[in-house]
Amino acid sequence: MELRRNIKNEERKETFEKIVRNNTSRIYKMIYNMTNNYEIAKELTQEVFTKAWKGFEAFRGESSIYTWLYRIALNTVFKYRKDKIYEKNIISLEDVVKHPTNESNPEKFILKSSDENLIKNLIKSLPKKHQEVLILRYYENCDYSTISEILQIPIGTVRSRLNRTISKLEKLLKEKI
Repeated sequence: MELRRNIKNEERKETFEKIVRNNTSRIYKMIYNMTNNYEIAKELTQEVFTKAWKGFEAFRGESSIYTWLYRIALNTVFKYRKDKIYEKNIISLEDVVKHPTNESNPEKFILKSSDENLIKNLIKSLPKKHQEVLILRYYENCDYSTISEILQIPIGTVRSRLNRTISKLEKLLKEKI
């Protein structure tokens, strides 16, 4: 009996290791897009997979592994945001040196990064349900049915929420410019 349990545990570990290998970069990218911080994204990605491991036996397979992990990641990021106070991201010369770019002109890089930070900060200011749909569609390139499955809402709601979110974001952007 003990031998059979060990084999099952070994198969479970191998399966989960494969899941981690196949999904880590996508989950990290999504978290980075939501936090705009490399270190926090690494930390939260690790937390996502720790939570996934703890809940792996309970996973029923009613959705894809990625959908399940993505939901855990979204909840992890929103919990992190709720628990922490955010400071505005400032692009420094150190950031330019640390993260080389194809831009030949550092000023262009800083301006482009500032624009990206402005948009990411505006997205962070939106309600959670609007952030989710926007990030899934435009940062993760998910189709409407995948978004519907992840958020557990009808496709029509995905479309209308996305339209409202874009309108709100455009309005906020006009106010800032």
